[in-house]
Amino acid sequence: MDNNEHPIFIPNSYQIYTKPTEYLANFILSNISQGHHGCSVYGGGGLGKTTAQQYLTENASRWLVNMKTKQQIGVAARMVMPSGIRRSDRAFWTAINRRLKLVNAIRMDPGLGLERLVNFIRTRCGQARQRRMVLFIDNAQRITEAEYQYLEDLDGLVLDEKLSLFLVLVRQSDAEGVDVGDDWLERPSHTVRRWFMDTAPFRPLMGIAEITHALGRYDRSVAWPTPDMPFSRYFAKDAFDRGWCLSKDAPVIFEGVRSLRKEYKLPETDAWPMATFTLVVHSLLADIAHEKPDFNGFTPEQVRHVLLASGYLRLEFVRAKMRMPDLGHDEAA
Repeated sequence: MDNNEHPIFIPNSYQIYTKPTEYLANFILSNISQGHHGCSVYGGGGLGKTTAQQYLTENASRWLVNMKTKQQIGVAARMVMPSGIRRSDRAFWTAINRRLKLVNAIRMDPGLGLERLVNFIRTRCGQARQRRMVLFIDNAQRITEAEYQYLEDLDGLVLDEKLSLFLVLVRQSDAEGVDVGDDWLERPSHTVRRWFMDTAPFRPLMGIAEITHALGRYDRSVAWPTPDMPFSRYFAKDAFDRGWCLSKDAPVIFEGVRSLRKEYKLPETDAWPMATFTLVVHSLLADIAHEKPDFNGFTPEQVRHVLLASGYLRLEFVRAKMRMPDLGHDEAA
C-alpha cells in the first residue's frame, strides 16, 4: 500500500475534534438557545477556524443537539465568502449559489438566486426532518453592509417557510484579534439584532491539556485504512502495540515548544495555532516515527528539529509582529 495515500498527506482529507472546536460548538448552541439568528466569530490566520467549521459541518448530528433531550436540532452547511466587489444583488446571489455549488451560471436573476437558496435550505431541512440550518460563512469580513440587507431578505423568506437559518459569521482578523466592539458599533440595529448579539474569539490550542487532547485524537479518533489503525498506530505500529501513543509524548513536545520560544526570545505563551501544530504532528509521525525502526518515543532533539523544519518560528514571529532573526543552519535542519 502506497503510504502517500494516507489522509495525513492529503490536504483537507481529515479533521480532528479539538477543544477550540468544542468551544465554538457550545458558543453556537448557546446563541441558538437564546433565540438569536446568528453569531460572530473572529480569529487570526492559522488558528484552525476552517478545520473547525469543516468538522462541525460534517458532524452536525454529533453536536447540533438539544442537551436535555439529546435530539438533533438542525443541519449544517458551509461556504467561503468570495473576495472581490459585488455591485448588485444579482452578483451577490450568484456568488452565494456558486459557492454552495447550487448553480454553475456566471450570472443569474437575483430572484431566482434567492429562491434557489431558500429551496436548498428547505430541501436539506426536509431530508433531515429538521427546521433549522446552521450556515457557516467563512471569511465573512468580505460581506458588505448592502449584502447584509440581502441576507435579511433570505432570513425573512426562510422564516415564512416556518424554518430557521442561523448564520455563523467567521471573520478573519489580524494575529492579535479585533476589538469586539468593531463587530457591532457601526452597524444598524436591525443587523445587530439578527447576527451580532454575541461575538467570540476563536482560539488556538491553549496549554498542555488541550495539546494532549488534540494529540489523543491521532491515537483514537482518526484512522486509516481500517478502524483498528489510528494514525499514530499506522506510522509506529510496533511501538503503539507495545503501549506507546502520541499523546504520551505531549510533555516532551510541549516542552520543546516552550524551550524554542525561550531560545529565540519570543513572548511566553501556551498558545499553539493549528496550522503549525498539524505540520509538526505530520512530520513527527511520518518522518521520524515511521522511519526509525526502533522507535519508542520522541526525543527533545527530534522535536526541536521538526519544530524548526515545520516553519513554527516563522509563523510565531509574524504573529508577534517581531523581526525574524537569521536562523542559519537551524532553519535548514
